[in-house]
Amino acid sequence: MVEYININQGYKMKITLISIFPDIQSYGIRSISACLKKEGHDVDLVFLPKPFTEKYSDKTMDDLVKLAKDSDLVGITLMSNFWDNAIQITNKIKQNNSNIKVIWGGTHPTIRPEECLDHADMVCIGEGEETLIELTRKMQKEEYYYDTKGMGFNNSGKRIVNKLRELPGSSKAIIKSLDEIPFQDHDYKSHHIMMGENIVKMNIDIVKSLRLNEFYQTQPTRGCPFACTFCVNNTFLAMHPHQKPLRKRSVDNVINELLEVKKNLPFTKIILFDDDAFFIMPLEEIRDFSIKYKKLIKLPLVITGATPSTLTKEKLSLLVEAGLVGMRMGIQTAGEKTKKLYKRPHSNRQVANAVKMVNGYKSKVKAFYDIILDSPWDTDENSIETLMFLSALPTPFQLTLFSLVFFPGTDLYRKAKEEGIVKDDVNDIYRRHYHGCKPTYLNKLHFLLADYSLVGIGINPKIMSFLTNKWTRKLKLNWLSYKILRSLFPLFRSIGRKFIPAARMYKNGWDSITKKGEDYNPSSYLEVEDHALNENNDAIPVDANKKDSEKQQNEPLSA
Repeated sequence: MVEYININQGYKMKITLISIFPDIQSYGIRSISACLKKEGHDVDLVFLPKPFTEKYSDKTMDDLVKLAKDSDLVGITLMSNFWDNAIQITNKIKQNNSNIKVIWGGTHPTIRPEECLDHADMVCIGEGEETLIELTRKMQKEEYYYDTKGMGFNNSGKRIVNKLRELPGSSKAIIKSLDEIPFQDHDYKSHHIMMGENIVKMNIDIVKSLRLNEFYQTQPTRGCPFACTFCVNNTFLAMHPHQKPLRKRSVDNVINELLEVKKNLPFTKIILFDDDAFFIMPLEEIRDFSIKYKKLIKLPLVITGATPSTLTKEKLSLLVEAGLVGMRMGIQTAGEKTKKLYKRPHSNRQVANAVKMVNGYKSKVKAFYDIILDSPWDTDENSIETLMFLSALPTPFQLTLFSLVFFPGTDLYRKAKEEGIVKDDVNDIYRRHYHGCKPTYLNKLHFLLADYSLVGIGINPKIMSFLTNKWTRKLKLNWLSYKILRSLFPLFRSIGRKFIPAARMYKNGWDSITKKGEDYNPSSYLEVEDHALNENNDAIPVDANKKDSEKQQNEPLSA
């Protein structure tokens, strides 16, 4: 068990933690901030929400330098896509004060610590609560810290990458239970945020103005037992072969966190479990949670990370009774060959049964399903298998369409590298958007199907068969049919929303829950990713404020 040392007297470290993601949920860095505050350190949490495709302005960088100028340690959390942003911030800080130590943490530094040490002074490898506690204690006492487990260092040009640290919540870790970790840092009075080009101190008015704060995101479990080849989780599993991949908090610990949320963040309207493995929890634990959640929390609940093999009628009915209003499940593909490539363990029958199960609560629960496009190993037949499968599923539901990106640490990255598909990691991966789907005909059918499914109409399998038939395509009849369906969509959208009550829930994002009144026009939750086809048939991001919500959206619960 970790014993936190609160420093009431003497030297306190000044620490600045920076989140560069487009939203301000940032579970990991909030958890680390809470641990460091419990140790007694002076921690500033800074949110710089911006798409990774855009650089920060000089004004923003100047504000950040002023804010961090007296820091003993600056931490940046990043994934691979935010590589350029992390480098920009690190260089700016080091140029103005080379004595400030900059540490990177998150998925990318965990997978590629040595690469990150070309820019950062140190990296945190894996989950960072224990690691940052040990590091800051050593730094505070001016002790030698280059031997800290779970870290890498650039010591005057010499790279040091130490042994991994045991996962928090595992038997050999100092933190034996996830319940020992303090709840996330949501003390906005010590937080700053980028508004326009300026970094300003948060206050209650700013917090309330950020609509994404209507969601409170947390994680009842950590880890994932699956090893899909497009996901870095297979590397995480290999890094800790003798430890339990799945660790969970107690039901009472989760409920107590949410009770604090209700007390301290009364503007919260939806609880979001961004959790890869929540439905793996035993039925009795979900029953216990559902009873307590319904009695004590009484807020709408959204859960991501459901899988066809872990979702059951009993678990789903308990959670719906408790207040479940949305859930996300990864389908990824229905092509048999592609499923083997991705190591997806679920049969199409299992997936279809899970979708039907969720659809049984369509008047109460919004369904989100993920699909991956653009695999270079897919044939047209593989893509058509997925289209035919999706067209047979009961609607309404929202499809989130991803373009396959070969993130470092995944099996597919290694395969793509070996086959020469990936030549330049920075340009081919780090700077490539996972929603930048190629403008192929079959991809356009996925987007068309997504639109029709969202309004409860769908596309009949017979029509989909006609649209994908090789002879229809040879005779160019497919394009005519596609254009007719595209032109008729506004009519079917109106029909669906008028005569299919469940489809109305998808009209204005989450406003059917967070706002009263049918005529409310949402201003969007920060920036959400949307996709449309421009005049040249390219897939382009579109501001959600400028389009109806039936277009493909990456709403706040999309990863």
